[in-house]
Amino acid sequence: MLSIGTFNNLTILRDSPHGLFLEAKTDEGPQDILLPKKYVTPEMKIGEAVNVFIYTDSEDRLVATTETPIAKVDQFATLTVVGATSFGAFLDWGLEKDLLLPKKEQLYPVDEGDQVVVRIVLDYRTQRLIGVSKLQPFFRKDTSELQEQQAATALAYDKTDLGYKVILDQQYDALLFYSDSATELHRGESLTVYIKKIREDEKIDVTTFPAGRDATEQAKFNLLKKLQAAGGHLSLHDKSNAQEIQEELGMSKKVFKKAIGGLYKERKIRLEGKNGIRLMG
Repeated sequence: MLSIGTFNNLTILRDSPHGLFLEAKTDEGPQDILLPKKYVTPEMKIGEAVNVFIYTDSEDRLVATTETPIAKVDQFATLTVVGATSFGAFLDWGLEKDLLLPKKEQLYPVDEGDQVVVRIVLDYRTQRLIGVSKLQPFFRKDTSELQEQQAATALAYDKTDLGYKVILDQQYDALLFYSDSATELHRGESLTVYIKKIREDEKIDVTTFPAGRDATEQAKFNLLKKLQAAGGHLSLHDKSNAQEIQEELGMSKKVFKKAIGGLYKERKIRLEGKNGIRLMG
């Protein structure tokens, strides 16, 4: 059966001035779907199969394309807002027709140029593919296949007072505490994390630090890199505002103080009071 929002192998039925018509089996019976002429290549022959992505055009007709979208149906993706209206926002997902993020499906208001993390879903009433940024209903709850210290790919989609909310391996909701993050993250960023704890309520905590390397050691490493990039001096110190430290270094004030204390004992930095910290040598 035809699957909307993903790739299908369909047989070429006939040629036309507008492109090739492909044979598809749907719940309503056989249906001819157009592959527009601009996607037709000389290698395509009547009676042979072609691999195409299926979605709807501007008139809500099923249409085929050989283009590859950024993501397919039932996947999470970071997309750019290319237009905003009173009823929703339009997202660039790599195809000719932009993806609609309806206003009622927005976790927070978005404007043109924003990066937004969405789940691509099929609206079964209209057969349209849409984006949804209210992600909670789509997360897998059963964590029995996960193990602590396991590496995973995370996609940051929001942040709280405690840390960053991330999507784990395109399936699970997890929290990356600020103190467990080596850098500051923005919505839509992907990174490798490690499962730190799976709680009894099946909530997941993750960290950017591999097992055996704690937050302080990682913070010391990152702080040295920041100092080197800044010419050897940073104006931050142990009395600096926590928000300022978080914005500048992507770490909590507690971790920052431990890091500068460790680097000072190792004689790698000099403490200059309210003037900040400086690399030794």
